[in-house]
Amino acid sequence: MRKAKIDMINGPITRPLIAFSIPLVLTGWLQMLFSAADSFIVGKFAGSSALAAVGATFVFTMIIISLFSGLSAGVTVCASNDCGADDMKSLDETAHTAIVLSALTGIFVMLLGQLFSRSALRLMKVPDDIFSDSLTYLRIYFCCMPAQMVYGAGSSILRSKGDSRTPLVFLTISGAGNIVLNLIFVIVFKLSVVGVAVATLITQYLSASLVMVHLLRLDEPGGIKLSKLRMKKDKVARILRVGVPAGLQSACLACSDIPLQTSVNSLGSMAVSGNAAALNIDGAVFTTIDCLAQACTVFTGQNVGARKHERVKKVLGSSMLITVMSGLVLGLLGFAFRYQIIGLFLPDAPEAVAHGAARCAAVSAFTFIFAIYATITASMRGYGISTVPAILNIVCLCGFRFAWAYFYFPTHQTLFHLYLSYPLAWVLCVVASVIIYKPMIKRVIAKSERLSV
Repeated sequence: MRKAKIDMINGPITRPLIAFSIPLVLTGWLQMLFSAADSFIVGKFAGSSALAAVGATFVFTMIIISLFSGLSAGVTVCASNDCGADDMKSLDETAHTAIVLSALTGIFVMLLGQLFSRSALRLMKVPDDIFSDSLTYLRIYFCCMPAQMVYGAGSSILRSKGDSRTPLVFLTISGAGNIVLNLIFVIVFKLSVVGVAVATLITQYLSASLVMVHLLRLDEPGGIKLSKLRMKKDKVARILRVGVPAGLQSACLACSDIPLQTSVNSLGSMAVSGNAAALNIDGAVFTTIDCLAQACTVFTGQNVGARKHERVKKVLGSSMLITVMSGLVLGLLGFAFRYQIIGLFLPDAPEAVAHGAARCAAVSAFTFIFAIYATITASMRGYGISTVPAILNIVCLCGFRFAWAYFYFPTHQTLFHLYLSYPLAWVLCVVASVIIYKPMIKRVIAKSERLSV
C-alpha cells in the first residue's frame, strides 16, 4: 500500500489533524453549497413561496438521510481501524462490502421516500399554499439517495486511508455543476422548485460516478474491482455495529427538529421562509463542526487500530481545541451578520428576514457547546462506541426538544424562544457525555486487551 497522504499514527498530531480537516471542511461547505444555491436561486428568482416549499422538506429529508447515512460512519471507523492495524486484506474486504451495502441501502431509502413523502408533509402541517411544490421537490430529491449513499461510502474509504483531498475535488466539480444547472433550470426554463430538484439529482449522480471511477482505477488496498463486489457477513456486521447506532443518533438529532419545524409551520409561510434561510447560517457552522469531528473519528480509529491509546488522548485534546474554537468564531460571525446574510436569500421579504434572525440569535452564538459534544462523541465512535451516544441523543436531544415544543412554545410563540431549546439540550448532552466517556473507553480498551491475549 502506498503511504497515506497524512500519517495519523506517528509524529505530531495538531498540524496533520488540521491538514486533514481542511479538505473535509471545504467538502462540507461545498455540500452546503448545494442547498444554499438551491435556496438563494429559488428565493431570488422564484419567490419566497418557492423557497418555503424547499425549506419545508428539510426536516423529513434530514431524518431519512441521517438514519441511513450512519453507514458512512461505520465504514469510516472500520476502514480506519484496518489501516491503523495495517490489515490490508481486511481493508479490501471492507471497501467492497461498503460499496455494495451502500448502493442497496440507497435504493431502499429512495423507495421509502417515495412512499411516505406525502404523509410526512401532512404530519408536519406544511401550509397548503406550498404543499404541492414541497411534495414534488421531496420525491425528486429522494431519487438521489443511491448516488448519495455510494458517494458517502466511497469518500469514507478514501478518508480512512488519509486522503481527504480527492473527495473535495470531486465535490468541487459537482458543486459548480449544481450552480450552473440551477441557474439554467430556474432562470432560463422557469422550472422553479422542479428545476432545483433536478439539478441536485444530476449532480449527486455525477459526484457518485467520479468517486467510483477513482476507486476502480485505484490499484492498491481499498480500491474497487468489479469482480470482488460482494458483501462479507463479518464486514457487514462490523459496519452495522457502528453505523446503525450512528445513524440512529443522527436521525434522532434530525427527529428532534420535527416538533420545532411543525411549530415553525404553524406561524405561516413567512416564518417558514425565514427559518429556511437561517438554516444556511447554522448549517455552515454545524457542517464545519461535523467535519472536524469526522477528522477526530478517523484519527482516533487509526490509532485504536494501532493500539496507541495514549496517543488517542492527545487526538481528543487537539480536536477539542480546533473544533470548539471553530464553532465559537463561526457562530459569532453568523450571529453578528445574520440580517445581512438572510437578506441575501430574501431581499424582498423583511418579515421573513426578521423571523430568521430571531432563530440565529438563539442558536449561532452557542454552537461552541455543540462542538464540545460532537468532539467527545466522535472520539467514542473512533473506538467503535456508537450505541451510548445514540441513547444520549434520544434522551437529551429528542426528549428535551419535544417537551420544549409542546409545553414551552405554546406560551412563547416566537422563533427565538422556540430555538432556545438548542443550546439548553446541548448542555445536557455535554454533561452526560463527560460523565460516561472515561468509563466507556476503559471498558473498550480492557476488552481489546483480553481478546489480544
